[in-house]
Amino acid sequence: MKATTDEANAAKTISRTPSDKMLQQKDEIVANVLWKTLEIRDLLTSSKHIHTPWGEALTVALATASGKNNKPSFHTQEALLSAVELIRFEVLTDKPYTKSYSRIAGNENEQKHIRLITRAMSLLPMDLKNTQWKGPLDRDMLVFNSFIKALNRSYRNLCEMLALSLFLNSIAEKERSDYFDIADSLPYQSDVNVAMGLVSKHYLEQTVGNNNPDKNAALSTTESTFSVCNNVKSDLTQAFQFWDGLVAGIRAIKDKVEIANMFLEADEWLQSRRL
Repeated sequence: MKATTDEANAAKTISRTPSDKMLQQKDEIVANVLWKTLEIRDLLTSSKHIHTPWGEALTVALATASGKNNKPSFHTQEALLSAVELIRFEVLTDKPYTKSYSRIAGNENEQKHIRLITRAMSLLPMDLKNTQWKGPLDRDMLVFNSFIKALNRSYRNLCEMLALSLFLNSIAEKERSDYFDIADSLPYQSDVNVAMGLVSKHYLEQTVGNNNPDKNAALSTTESTFSVCNNVKSDLTQAFQFWDGLVAGIRAIKDKVEIANMFLEADEWLQSRRL
């Protein structure tokens, strides 16, 4: 997205006339696949490769989530793109799928905030020990995860087909030894599980009913409940940073997003509870 932040730079990413010069470098091929993917998904305009409103939201989210680093991690970038898409599809909301699933702790507003925040955070992977899962599950979170998998796998298929098209149409050099590296550089290599969502849900539930919650006690309880996690505090800190990026992106185009207030209100509630 950085390469298309303004019209002058974006113009360099467009090949206006057929060229006999084929793409040679791996980075060239991957970049063209990603630009075309973003164009197809209406995050970049097809004519000038400049940002659409949703593209602007993603750019702001990526910049905010990077924090002190130059850029967010690969997993965070994927999660933010997925979050933007799920918001567009009206899947990432605070609405329950059914009342028959287990209740979330807290009053109605707290339940909505926790549901929205933890669904978003479940887009991120966690650092887990190499052992079986030990801890509570949540059926609502598992349902949401099915949407994530469907979306992410579709994105992976799209990227792979676009890469294949470059080779079949002789736009990229075929005689090469780095096909694996190209595939390894495309996004969404693996599915994400619900661990981060479950951990963040448990942590936030320990803080309900109190405007000045004991965050250390909530963290300690969460760490003891999810012993399968290597570093709960570190993962939660990264999840809160991811949430900051997502909210910043939504805020940047709040006039164009009907459910923007849903995120802004949840973010306000979260401030006194985050690590």
